[in-house]
Amino acid sequence: MNSSPTFAPCAADLSIPAPMPLGGEDRTKVLRLRTRTVEEVCLEAAVRCRVTGGPTPHLVLWNAPFHGYTVDRDGMTLYAVSKAGLPQRKQQRALKILEILAYGFHDYIARESVCGRGFYICPVTPESGRVWLAEIGKRGGAARSESKAAASAANGSKRGVTSH
Repeated sequence: MNSSPTFAPCAADLSIPAPMPLGGEDRTKVLRLRTRTVEEVCLEAAVRCRVTGGPTPHLVLWNAPFHGYTVDRDGMTLYAVSKAGLPQRKQQRALKILEILAYGFHDYIARESVCGRGFYICPVTPESGRVWLAEIGKRGGAARSESKAAASAANGSKRGVTSH
């Protein structure tokens, strides 16, 4: 019997900062750190990696306030994920790293592995989503219909003509 862990969906982080290109001293620091692959992070998160084959980017965790990227000595992409704000528990930490890779670095392997799986739920605020669209519909719907009817009446269309 294969027991897979259950996940409680968490609110998606809509403010993942874009990674910066690394050079100079930062690049040297990152190249000295132990690398892992996205597939290894998927294993830690208990998420099935949906992509096989092709070049696999590597990643490191580093003590900087920002995320970065560079190319390693073998010419492979190297992601440097900031440790700041990562959860302590291994599985939640790996899920957060996948989220950063998928939506911050736009990594194909991470995105395909987490996309549509229900791990992250976008928070709906009054400024976004259905609430916002419903409010626009309430404000603009009737006024829009009246203006269309008036324009149709002015043009002599049957739709705009009201029966007297």
